[in-house]
Amino acid sequence: MRPASSMVLIQEAAQGGSLNVTNTSDVDALLYVKIYDLPDDRGPQLLVTQPVTRLAAGETQRVRFLLNTRAALTHEHLKRVIVEGIPLVPIDADRVAVNLRQDLPVIIHPAALPMLADPWKMLRCRTVNGDLRIENSGRYVVRLAQSITLLPQQKTVTLDKSYLLPGEVITLAGQGRSETRQLEIQSLSKYGYVAGKFRLIVSGAAHAQTSGRKSD
Repeated sequence: MRPASSMVLIQEAAQGGSLNVTNTSDVDALLYVKIYDLPDDRGPQLLVTQPVTRLAAGETQRVRFLLNTRAALTHEHLKRVIVEGIPLVPIDADRVAVNLRQDLPVIIHPAALPMLADPWKMLRCRTVNGDLRIENSGRYVVRLAQSITLLPQQKTVTLDKSYLLPGEVITLAGQGRSETRQLEIQSLSKYGYVAGKFRLIVSGAAHAQTSGRKSD
């Protein structure tokens, strides 16, 4: 199964969204779709209208998602969706059936929040008791590479995950005791594409400064 996109965008204004998935194999298959919450963002309820669908070889199915909210959203939320193809191969066939699974991010965007191409500019960094704290001060999910570089010493450290939720703070224990003045971070677009490197000044109220080109 091949999803048409590397990320699913759900618009609160539309109360849902969709994703086209194509069966690229030469046999019929079951398309299995499952949404799951992240431990740090249970978020609003998101449903799949057809969790299991039979797709003929070469056929494309539009998977629809329905958003269920109790109140207007104030910031973006992040979930994941599993898209799996289960080949329907006869038992006596001279072939081995292989399930292909993809795990895609799902970003839920509030109706009252403008779209923003560079949410990483909302990141802030400061030192607290010898630690470095990176904060997402905005209302957008920020995706980034897990490896970041401490400058000017060119030391590489690895984050536990590749995103920061709105309002989230990540602590790099002990890294604030060094001569670190900036962090060089590889930003990613909502769809996971490399958007360029930017430098984050280590101070309480500094803004992220872009030092590379970003994709649209």
